[in-house]
Amino acid sequence: MIRKLIPFLLVASLAACANTGGSRTSSAPASSDSSASSSSSTGAGASYGSSSAMPGSSTGKSCDAGALQSQIGQKATPSLMEDMRTRSGSATARMLRPGQLVTMEYNNTRLNLIVDDKDVMTAIRCG
Repeated sequence: MIRKLIPFLLVASLAACANTGGSRTSSAPASSDSSASSSSSTGAGASYGSSSAMPGSSTGKSCDAGALQSQIGQKATPSLMEDMRTRSGSATARMLRPGQLVTMEYNNTRLNLIVDDKDVMTAIRCG
């Protein structure tokens, strides 16, 4: 009995996912139909990638890791991380170790210090 229900439940859940995605995409063209074609392209981008939708963007700070690239190869410490956070202009910072689970959302106010197993910085990025 359970084996007969599994395909049905699978199809029902896939249909529900498709309907959820469809309603999200169908609402975007409906809002762009009421505006001009030049503003519809910016309106679609604003709903997904504008800085107003980013966490922490209300502070007006954004990250700039360009000047920090000379620090690659040094051992990362909490005090150095805080210093680099302030120098980059970012609101937050995190140290990413090998194999560590991290969230993948982009945050333009966050500094990421990628380190090896000995806490030596291998990359410095924003996001």
